[in-house]
Amino acid sequence: MKQLNSYRFYELGAKLHALFGAESGARATALFAPLSEAQALLDSFIKGDVISLSTSKSDAVKLLNKIGAIFNRYFIDPATRQLKAVEGEERIDTHELAMLHALVEKFEHALAAELNRAPTYVAGKRGIYSTYDLAENAEEIFSESLRAAIPVASQNEFTAAGRALAYGLGTAATMHVLRAVEAMLRGYYENFAGASPAKNERNYAAYLKKLAAMAEEDDRAVRPDRRVVQMLAQLKDHYRNPLVAADATVSIDEATQVFGMASAIISLMAEAVAAGRRSAGGSAGEGVGGGASSSVPPASAVPPMIDEDRLYDFRMKEAG
Repeated sequence: MKQLNSYRFYELGAKLHALFGAESGARATALFAPLSEAQALLDSFIKGDVISLSTSKSDAVKLLNKIGAIFNRYFIDPATRQLKAVEGEERIDTHELAMLHALVEKFEHALAAELNRAPTYVAGKRGIYSTYDLAENAEEIFSESLRAAIPVASQNEFTAAGRALAYGLGTAATMHVLRAVEAMLRGYYENFAGASPAKNERNYAAYLKKLAAMAEEDDRAVRPDRRVVQMLAQLKDHYRNPLVAADATVSIDEATQVFGMASAIISLMAEAVAAGRRSAGGSAGEGVGGGASSSVPPASAVPPMIDEDRLYDFRMKEAG
């Protein structure tokens, strides 16, 4: 997916209509700039730099060839293939101009018919979030310092959630948000446990249960934040578990709220992970939780919590 620069369509129309501005028998020097500019911009459209042309592409190619032929005839030396000097009073053949104008009109009609069916849509603002930021920069809701502590998998899921939210897909946005939280949750758990969990314990419910237990250990030097544990539990009970049902849906308004809540939870977990790394770096041999050596991997090395062959698997045994 790429952003569509709609101004380029206006620019193309302006450059092509500049050719119509030349009167019959116009001087060649007056058409040098309009021909060269229209040729360059039309070539960009044909190559797909702006949009992939389909039904109008053949007419665009014919128009481009004609523009190129006129430009070469009056401005290119056939012997050296270099620009040549043009006499001030030399004029473009009226028949050439008539053919050029006819090709421009034919291309415009073909382009109008194609764009009328093109899959272009306008997505409205969601709450305080702009459409562009949701679709392109959702992960930038986290500060640069925090993103260093957030796994790439979590950032990618959050970006996907932003795009789904921008396009009004509430349930999809919520699913991606939950996966972003889970990808961050593993690193948060390891920050306090000091080791990776067993493979059969890598699920939301197991992490939450053990984090809740560690939060109540009075003899632990650094404990999980009870607020984070409570917020994670709310996400699980109110959104994650209900989405197991095939007929469960989330409205766009509710998904926007979950999006904001998840960003806060991920930020709090990332702050704890970043603090744990600083502590581990300053105290060689001492773990974040006290005693054991920390084995918290860098953000880019933390794999998604759910195995690749189980993407979007919200089965009951993991729902807790």
